[in-house]
Amino acid sequence: MKTGVAACLTFAILSHMPAYAGNVSDIVSGMSAADKRSNYEGIFVLRKSDEMMAMHVVHGVDDRGIWESMESLNGEARKIVRHNNEVISIYPDRKLVTVSKMGDKPGLHPVLPENLDKLANYYTIVQLGDDRIAGRETSVLNVQPKDAYRYGYKYWLDNNTQVLLKCDLLDENGEIVEQMMYTSFNDHSEVPQSAFDIPELEGFARQALNKNRGKPANIGWRATNMPQGFMLTQSTIRSGKESESLHLMYSDGLASVSVFIESGKNSPHRLTGASRMGALNAYGKQMNGAQITVVGEVPEATVATIAESMERTQ
Repeated sequence: MKTGVAACLTFAILSHMPAYAGNVSDIVSGMSAADKRSNYEGIFVLRKSDEMMAMHVVHGVDDRGIWESMESLNGEARKIVRHNNEVISIYPDRKLVTVSKMGDKPGLHPVLPENLDKLANYYTIVQLGDDRIAGRETSVLNVQPKDAYRYGYKYWLDNNTQVLLKCDLLDENGEIVEQMMYTSFNDHSEVPQSAFDIPELEGFARQALNKNRGKPANIGWRATNMPQGFMLTQSTIRSGKESESLHLMYSDGLASVSVFIESGKNSPHRLTGASRMGALNAYGKQMNGAQITVVGEVPEATVATIAESMERTQ
């Protein structure tokens, strides 16, 4: 599978704002807007670790907002229907349907934030030569971290719709650790509403996933050696059966890291040291009776640095 481009045309480097103003910024703006204006259908493949998932995707936009249908083509039977920020997941074999809210989470496709000024401090973004994905012409963006605390990204965007057709997540050695790609893709002027119909769910158990989203936390903890650029974006306390846990979310605008702090006695994690599964790195330690677990799609150095520098402030 082709994962690179032979000729690199360095049209835009983020650290020099005038250089990318005409090209990369337009591509990123189009990428962000594609979800809100495009109608299309295709086969989407996601590879994580040694697992591969294929889904039939239909995406539509009308005066009521954004619609999306995703139906699994391998593994467990599953259909997901999204309308704006509400997501309904149907598992026929388990007779289960779940309902959740997306909140601020992105849709099917990851996108670059439009605030390129901030990202320029931590990543170099260049536009590479064109490529073809699913038989369509694409523009390629390469996102290269400037230090060892972040992964790299490569994006292939359809020249006609700006929809993301392929994305590679690259570890600190430049190896692909996660990949999404369309193997077929067709844009339409409109898609039939029937594509988003919910089947009869008689006899299905219904589960709401967002009942316990936590409450704003009086943190009481801090990282004394946070990698540059990562800022606290969320702090919540979640109540479990036996104890409460503190969840802190840090992000640099692209990558994100979660810190979970709970009683060491009741913690189900009990992780000591580093652990990795595909793109996901985790690092755990116990300190003063608390279990600290740091998790994220970032290099091991990032989660280890944060975990080892956590300290109580009260």
